[in-house]
Amino acid sequence: MESKFYRNYKRLFFIGTGALLAFTSLALASYYLMLGIFGFLLTVGAMYGLAYLDKKEDAAREREMREELAHCEEELFAAPPPEAGLALALLQVDDYDEVFQGMIEEQRPLLVAEVDKLLREWARSLKAYLRKDGRDRYLLLLPARELASLEERGFPILDRIREVKAGNTLPVTLSIGAGKGGGGDPGALGQLAQQALDLALARGGDQAVVKDPDHTWFYGGRTEAVGRRSQVRARLAATELDGLFRQCGLVVVMGHACIDFDVLGAALGLAEAAQHYGKEVRVVVDHPGGTIERLLEAVAGKHPGLLGKGKEIGEKVGSHTLLLLVDVHRPEMVAYPPLLSRAGYIGVIDHHRRGAEFLERANFAYLEPGASSASELVGELIRYLPEEVTLSPLTATALLAGLIVDTKQFTFATSARTFQAAALLREAGADPAVIRSLFRSGLPALLYRAQLLENAEILEGRYALAWHEQEFPEAQVAAARAAETLLEVEGVAASFVLYPAPGGTAISARSAGEVNVHRIMEMLGGGGHFTVAGAYLAGSDLRSARTRLVEALRAAGENAGGEAGGEKP
Repeated sequence: MESKFYRNYKRLFFIGTGALLAFTSLALASYYLMLGIFGFLLTVGAMYGLAYLDKKEDAAREREMREELAHCEEELFAAPPPEAGLALALLQVDDYDEVFQGMIEEQRPLLVAEVDKLLREWARSLKAYLRKDGRDRYLLLLPARELASLEERGFPILDRIREVKAGNTLPVTLSIGAGKGGGGDPGALGQLAQQALDLALARGGDQAVVKDPDHTWFYGGRTEAVGRRSQVRARLAATELDGLFRQCGLVVVMGHACIDFDVLGAALGLAEAAQHYGKEVRVVVDHPGGTIERLLEAVAGKHPGLLGKGKEIGEKVGSHTLLLLVDVHRPEMVAYPPLLSRAGYIGVIDHHRRGAEFLERANFAYLEPGASSASELVGELIRYLPEEVTLSPLTATALLAGLIVDTKQFTFATSARTFQAAALLREAGADPAVIRSLFRSGLPALLYRAQLLENAEILEGRYALAWHEQEFPEAQVAAARAAETLLEVEGVAASFVLYPAPGGTAISARSAGEVNVHRIMEMLGGGGHFTVAGAYLAGSDLRSARTRLVEALRAAGENAGGEAGGEKP
């Protein structure tokens, strides 16, 4: 842009030049008339040129001002980077009542005060706002960059709070649900945080879950959820189930793909309960094999028409059908997924840690990671139903068989309520001798298990891996037993057995109680329980499946704090 002085100078120059030419032309007009006319025209043209230049200069100056204003607006209203925003977290102490047991009355408020003090100091270090909401709940508003730092470090507060001592014998554990992203909308952050906290509690507590609108991440969860259930919760769940029984017309019970003893036992228990309400009942059975065939034959003889394939049963499923899912809560893992969209009512009963993928349209959900098995949960629900249901000896035997299998004969994931459930089933007529006969394997199964163990190796001094490339009808049962056998090796904390499955490779995982195999299998798209888990790798041969498993084990060792989950994997 030209200076004001320069613009005035140009104007004076043109005027002076024009005037000079005009006077000269007039003086010589008598002699040079044409030259005078030319001078006059030149003067007029100069004036018009001056006006045109002024107009161009004004337009350029206005355009420059608009560009500067637009640039200032962009800088002023530009969205702050993600790390400059806020995140919201909801905290809940998992179970004070459980921790208070064995403490004298005067020590209990001291323990709560110690927890409050620790959390307030922690919030202060994060430059966060902490508000207590009740005895065991807190709201934490913190910078998003601090949440990112917590994720990188695996939420060390989970370990620190377990070290709080004020006369308690059981450790205090904490569940955290955090929401981030959501465009900075407080309502969206609150919903994400609540969903994350619900997920953390459903997975057994003692962990942190972080959610944004598209992904879910899990951190912690290194202690097994045992003894965190309440009788009140079981009674409430039984009341909900009673209401669903009364509303529906047909009851269909379905478990995960490849039915096992726990699924069948829980399904038979629910079937007898539904029949007590006068309902027609069907149980979905898919691809059975191995030792469970004997129990299926006994059930088919005792209850003709009860068992059936998913496609056949699906023809009757409609808006008045109650579909009960047992031992599974992930839609892609059920025996026959098309039933999920046809049933009018859906209930879920499961003892596995809840994953990010959950059946959101469930009318009833009873998820208790602290339980040993789905059979234990069903036994409790039947006990607390308003209607008194008497189990047949066959159903009681099936329920006890499922409980025994999932607890490895009462050596894993057991609590006082597990033995209480077993005692009630024994009183109902469960026969241990029959169960023992059901678990017997043929010689081919024993030889296949021996071949699995023959290929075993120890990885990183604590993981046992075994595999076999040959397909076998009872491979699932043989692999599970081989995994349990490998836990008897000194120094082995977890075992993994790989075997061919239709369309891919399956993995059976077991833990001695120190390693959370559920989290490792979750990294491969599977799931399960703290000490018992599995995964199915579709389209993967044995070699590639083993490579992915080894990578998951190393990742779990490098990042003991947490790993991405949910939609991200």
